[in-house]
Amino acid sequence: MHVETLGDGKPAYTIVACVHGDETCGWHAFNRLKASGIAVREPVKFVLANERAFKLGFRFCDADLNRVMPGDESSEKHEERLAARLQRELRGTTVLDFHSTESRGCPYAIVTGEDDASLRLARSTGLDRVVDMSLYGGGVTQDVTGVAVECGYYDDEDAATMAHRILLHFLGAEDIIDHDHARSTPTLYEVFGEAEGRGYTFLAENFQQVEAGEVFATKNGVDRRADHDFYPVLMSTHGYTDRIGFKARRVGPVETLLST
Repeated sequence: MHVETLGDGKPAYTIVACVHGDETCGWHAFNRLKASGIAVREPVKFVLANERAFKLGFRFCDADLNRVMPGDESSEKHEERLAARLQRELRGTTVLDFHSTESRGCPYAIVTGEDDASLRLARSTGLDRVVDMSLYGGGVTQDVTGVAVECGYYDDEDAATMAHRILLHFLGAEDIIDHDHARSTPTLYEVFGEAEGRGYTFLAENFQQVEAGEVFATKNGVDRRADHDFYPVLMSTHGYTDRIGFKARRVGPVETLLST
C-alpha cells in the first residue's frame, strides 16, 4: 500500500485508488491532480490500496480486497492483511473510492447506506445516479463516511479522464480546492438482489428498466426472462464468474431522502 499526502497537516479526506489492482483510473486521476500543482486548502491523503496487485496487473492476489474488509492482520492471505492496514489508514477520514468496471452505464456513485452524510457526498461527485449497495455489505466505505464511484470501462483512457473530472468536482464541492462545481441531484437506485448465472450474454442496458417477462440475457440459445420488474446495475457479460449482475429498484431523487 502506497500512501502520500498533498498539503500539510492531518488529512480529513482520503482518496482511494486500486482497491482492485486492474482498476487504475483513480491512480491516473490523482497523478494528474498532483502534476497540475493545484493548491489545496487543507491536506488530502491519497492511498494506492492494493499496490502489489496493481504492479502485477491483477484484480487481486489472494482475495477480493473490497469483499474482505475490515480484514485480519494474522491472515495468510495478502488482501486480508492489507484490509486491516487499509481500515486503519481510512479511519477518521471522509473517503472517495475510485473504481472502473466491465459493465456499461458509467459513471455513477455507490454508497453503502442511505444516511445523510453518504448521500450528500454522492451529490459532491456531480453525478446524476447513485446506487445503494448496502444489501451486500463490504467495500472500503462500509465503516467510514464515504462514497465510491464507477468511472468507466477498466483501463480505458476515458475512465481515467472521468475519474480526474470527478475528483476535481468532488474536491471543489467539499471546498478543498478552488474549482467550479454544482452539486448534483442524483437519482437513487437501491439494490435488492442479483441475477445469478454463469456464461450469460447480457442483452439489456444498465439503469434501463427491465419489465417482467422481458429477455435480459441469453446462453446457448436459451433466453433468461425477468420474473419481475427491475433496473440492472453492474450487469455485464464478462464482469463476474458467478452472476450476471445486480437488480435494483428506482427510489427517486436523493433530495427527498435528506433531512432538512
